[in-house]
Amino acid sequence: MKTATVHQLRTQFHQVQKLVEQEGEVILTERGRPAYVSSEHPNRQRGKVVRSKKPAGFDYYARLLSYMPKPISAKASRAMDADRADR
Repeated sequence: MKTATVHQLRTQFHQVQKLVEQEGEVILTERGRPAYVSSEHPNRQRGKVVRSKKPAGFDYYARLLSYMPKPISAKASRAMDADRADR
């Protein structure tokens, strides 16, 4: 079984990925000691990229508006203007 370091996994992921595809499993070492085993997922379909789809009918604009502050009422606006006149 081939080995690779955690640093290689972070900096040279594609090379480690090729090792996993060729060997089936790769031992990842950390500071010279075996720490993890990386293997290919059994249901992986080569050549196909499976992307998650956003839920149908989800309204992102409505969610954005829900985070926005609500406008103040006309009465509150007049009270603020009256308060400013006193200053």
